[in-house]
Amino acid sequence: MHKLTLALILALGMAGSAVAHNGKTNFMPTWPDPTSFVLDGEEDDWGWYDTESFGVKPEEIESSLGEHVDQGANPNPEDFSASFFVAWSPPPDNSLYFFARCQDDTLRAVEGKDAWWNDDVVQLQFDFDHSAGNYLSEFENGYRIGFHPLGSNAEGGDAPPFSEEEGPVAWGGLEPHTWVRTTILPGDAVTWATNVEYTYEVMTHPWATYSKTGPDESTPWVFGPEQIVHFNARFDDGDREANGEQDLWSPVGDSYECDREGEHCPDYLLVPTEMADPYVSWEDALPTAVEHATWARIKSHIMR
Repeated sequence: MHKLTLALILALGMAGSAVAHNGKTNFMPTWPDPTSFVLDGEEDDWGWYDTESFGVKPEEIESSLGEHVDQGANPNPEDFSASFFVAWSPPPDNSLYFFARCQDDTLRAVEGKDAWWNDDVVQLQFDFDHSAGNYLSEFENGYRIGFHPLGSNAEGGDAPPFSEEEGPVAWGGLEPHTWVRTTILPGDAVTWATNVEYTYEVMTHPWATYSKTGPDESTPWVFGPEQIVHFNARFDDGDREANGEQDLWSPVGDSYECDREGEHCPDYLLVPTEMADPYVSWEDALPTAVEHATWARIKSHIMR
C-alpha cells in the first residue's frame, strides 16, 4: 500500500495554506495506541509524535493581543514561550489529546474561576463540527475550556478547570468529560514565583453542540478520518499584577476572535495515520504515514 510521510504532507499543506479561514491549514494525527496515553503532565508517552511536522514550537507562537502584539513570533522568550502537541482518536476512545510546556518569567494564579483572563491560563477553543458562528453567549456551535497551571481537576487544585467564568458552564472541562494534569517547576511555586516552567496534559471528549445546562442538552461529536475541525490553543500571560493580563499567545496567524467565533480558528484536518511498518511496534516506528487514498483527499482540501 502506498504511503506518504507527514513531513511531505506538511510541506504541501503550507504551500496551500492561504485557503483556510484564518490563513492556516494544520494536520492533527491519530494517536496510534490510545491505551498508551498516560495522563501525568509529562510528554514521555508522546514519543511517537512527529514534532517536526505537527508540534507547534515557540518560534511559531506570537501575541494576538497585548504588549508584544505585531512583534512577530516568540519576540521575548525570557518573558514567555510555549510549545504544544495535539492528537485525536476515533471511537471507542473518541478523544482529543493535548500537551503543552510553558516557560514563564512570572507566575500569576490569583483569580481562579472569577476572573480567569487575568491569570496565567491555557484556553482550548473548539468548533468540532466546523459550523462557525458566534458561540460566546450560547455555547451551541463551539465552546472553550481552560486550565490554570496550579489546577488539576482530579486532585482538587486551587484553580480547577473551567469552561467559562460562570460556574455551571464548566461541566465540559470537568470529569467525566475532560481530564487534566499539570506539573510545575519549581514544585513549590506559588503566585509571583519567577522563572517557572509548567505543563498541561489534557484528554477531552468532543461536543458538536455545547449547552450551558450540561451534557443532556448537548450533542457529542464523533471523530473520524479526514474531518476538518476548528481548534486553537491560547495562552494568557498575566504578568501585570493587579491589572493581570499582559499578552495572549497563540500560533502565528491566529486571531483573537477565535475565542468567540469558530471561523477565526485554525483549520485542522484529522489525519488517519498508521505505522510505516506493520511488523514494528509503535514505540520503535519511524514517523507515522498516511494511506494513498487519504492523501488524495488531503490534497483536494488544501488545493481548493
